[in-house]
Amino acid sequence: MKKIVFYIVLSSIMSSVMTIAAYKQYVKEEPFPFPYTSSSAKTRLTSSSLVSSAGFPDFTRVVSKTIHAVVNVKNYSRKYNNQFDPFDFFFGFPDDWENNRDRGRKPQRNDTPGLHGSGVIISPDGYIVTNNHVIKDAEKIEISLSDQRTYKAKLIGTDPSTDIALLKINEKNLPFIYFSDSNKVQVGEWVLAIGNPFDLNSTVTAGIISAKNRSLGILRGETQSAIESFFQTDAAVNPGNSGGALINTNGELIGINTAISSASGNFIGYSFAAPSNLVAKVIQDIKKYGTVQRAYLGVRGMDFSKTEYLKAYNKETHQNIKSQQGFLIGEVFEKSGAADAGLKKGDIIKSIDGKPIQNVADLSFIVGTKYPGDKVKVNIIRNRHKKTFNVILKDLQGKTKIRTKKEITPSELLGAIFEPLSQESKKDFGIDYGILIKEIITGRLSSIGLEEGDIILSINGEKMKKPNDVDRVLKKYSGDVTIKSIKPNGQVYIVGFEMN
Repeated sequence: MKKIVFYIVLSSIMSSVMTIAAYKQYVKEEPFPFPYTSSSAKTRLTSSSLVSSAGFPDFTRVVSKTIHAVVNVKNYSRKYNNQFDPFDFFFGFPDDWENNRDRGRKPQRNDTPGLHGSGVIISPDGYIVTNNHVIKDAEKIEISLSDQRTYKAKLIGTDPSTDIALLKINEKNLPFIYFSDSNKVQVGEWVLAIGNPFDLNSTVTAGIISAKNRSLGILRGETQSAIESFFQTDAAVNPGNSGGALINTNGELIGINTAISSASGNFIGYSFAAPSNLVAKVIQDIKKYGTVQRAYLGVRGMDFSKTEYLKAYNKETHQNIKSQQGFLIGEVFEKSGAADAGLKKGDIIKSIDGKPIQNVADLSFIVGTKYPGDKVKVNIIRNRHKKTFNVILKDLQGKTKIRTKKEITPSELLGAIFEPLSQESKKDFGIDYGILIKEIITGRLSSIGLEEGDIILSINGEKMKKPNDVDRVLKKYSGDVTIKSIKPNGQVYIVGFEMN
């Protein structure tokens, strides 16, 4: 009997050891997801905790759970010119804008921040998400916590297409906010905006989701591949709130406050936030690959919200397409996933992977959360008949695999194909160097106004004599890029952008 008990105990101990070892191995092989999602949260607030003893809405527990995870982001840059920028209507004004404007000069030192914004701590080891426009052109980024501790932040990466940036500070055991599934957000639900308007730290405002899937066109000045599918809220958001948190009543992140729509630059009833699912995809890519893995369907077109555009299209194509929900394809790009699958001009996209497409914001958001190589099911209407196509998404170079930042050439980032300048062109323009932009697609060059047929003379002061010079000069380069070019009419332009 004693032997039997001994073997039972021994068997139990060995089983426990094996279980613990297996669990540790599992934990080692399956790291905690980044960013932290609400499914991992241990506690959720009940509806009863959102009502005060007097019977009115009470967000005190939600705020205490999240407010210390929203930080002040300061952008230090000598580059900032204090001239008026139309984007200020969306993004706010720099410190002492009125005074510096009157002086009419640029600051000569970077010991005073040019812009203030907000950021959200999304992991206990110091990862912070904010807006790209908050830290754009920064020579130094400083983070201030709610308890006044300050840190110098490292820029991990940015994505102008979504206006998202990922930062990192060296600290542990920080308060952070869990991500929630923004697809579950409903119009009419309560939300809170937390940020630093006018450099007033840790400010909280409340409102509701007023609308979903708003496209404003404010990011297209940065890039032609902009993805805009904002939440619209009536929670008060002012200059300095950019990059701050939009949270639900469980204290989970559902969006990053990005813009306000106002003629004065201050809140007048509408604010806009990038949805958390899109933000999560962007920062995951930046952290894992060094760059955002962007997939494209390969079409251009319009939704039916602009009746004048639809009338013009019907007149041009001799059709009588009626206004409806969906996306009307006006062009299918060659060698794209859409072209390979058989989509055509005039098709009306009604849904992708079973998710209805009501407008261009829906389309850009759904495709924007996918990866090159992903297969999507596209339901369309063609000549009043329903059809379904399986489309394999590609990147801008027509590739279907994930590529790290190191694998992408500078020419690809610029979004252009170059060719040597002919002797005839050299003679016509009176130059002995330069490369011709043969083809231009969505990328940095298109966003700064360069076009097919333009001649690039120099990049960062180095003469361009052959197409390979672009990659030679910009390979492993980070910082400001200056391009000198000639238009076909002979006008010389100098333009620039930031490469990181």
